[in-house]
Amino acid sequence: MSSLSHSRIVAAIRGAFVADAASMGTHWIYDPVQMLQAVPSPEAPEFKDPPNPSFYSSSEFKGHYGSGMLSPYGEQLLFVTEFSAAMLSIDGSKMSDAMLEWANTFGGRPDHATTEFVKNMKEGKIYPECGADDDQAHCYMKVVPVTCLYAGKPELYEKVEEAIRVHQNNDVAVAFGIAASCILEGVLLGSSLEDALEKCGSSGADTVTEAFATGKNAASSESLEELLIKVSNEIMKDNPESPFYNLAGRSCKLPGAFIVPVHQLYVGVKGNSEDVYVTAIRNNILGAGDTCSRAVIIGAILAAASGGPPESWIAKMDEATLVKVNAAAEKIADYAVATCPSI
Repeated sequence: MSSLSHSRIVAAIRGAFVADAASMGTHWIYDPVQMLQAVPSPEAPEFKDPPNPSFYSSSEFKGHYGSGMLSPYGEQLLFVTEFSAAMLSIDGSKMSDAMLEWANTFGGRPDHATTEFVKNMKEGKIYPECGADDDQAHCYMKVVPVTCLYAGKPELYEKVEEAIRVHQNNDVAVAFGIAASCILEGVLLGSSLEDALEKCGSSGADTVTEAFATGKNAASSESLEELLIKVSNEIMKDNPESPFYNLAGRSCKLPGAFIVPVHQLYVGVKGNSEDVYVTAIRNNILGAGDTCSRAVIIGAILAAASGGPPESWIAKMDEATLVKVNAAAEKIADYAVATCPSI
């Protein structure tokens, strides 16, 4: 029998948003030394106030990116989450129309994929051709709410792909999005994090390996854990001679943006439920680069596995945003639990 629970779904959704907001204040600082200088402290780098991310600011985008607010990734995540809660289903054509309206009106910083998506839509391209040919970590913004909505259902991966291709009509984004969805679904259904990772490794390793830019360097017989540890360790060395150097683990680009957070899940901290989430997000911030995209998927998985983000962090969220997140999370959780088949 499925053990999908309302509380784990709500925890996953809230965990993703809280992690994004916690990371936004120093988002897109790529040099780890500069990151150490920019954070409030190495011991508590989260929720820098006032925020000072790179490439966008509250002065440039009025009403956005203030204390406790979401990054541009978090704002996209909020669109997908509210769309999922309103429709209680994913339809690529309907979602593309809704996303165009959102992109034209949300008022924040549009990313490259969104700009290309809008251009494609205005040229009359329809789903899935409207999606940008983009292999970055935007896919996580679809993975979290769609997996929560469809966990335990046979159409889950089909719907994750459909949601990703609205915005990113790209095979790499889909491959790593489905791999991340596999892990998140496992913990949502009550598996331990270790078992969820093992399921991803056994069911998705071939797809993941094939999607690596340097996939020929990785033996297909290796477990996903062994592969990720090897690649992540090489990335950390910043060695241009490494066959994995071009994976650029700190960037928005996949597969690096998958390797780093999932490697962290494998070798991450041990401790009580709050420490696991808090320490992982803090380590992710200090890792520098595209901290917010990684935070979304790390936060969702660890919150679902450990009971949710700490109340002290939730209290630092922008109130208006939190109201929207909670409402959408409750609606998705109610529907998902009520419609989840016995498995």
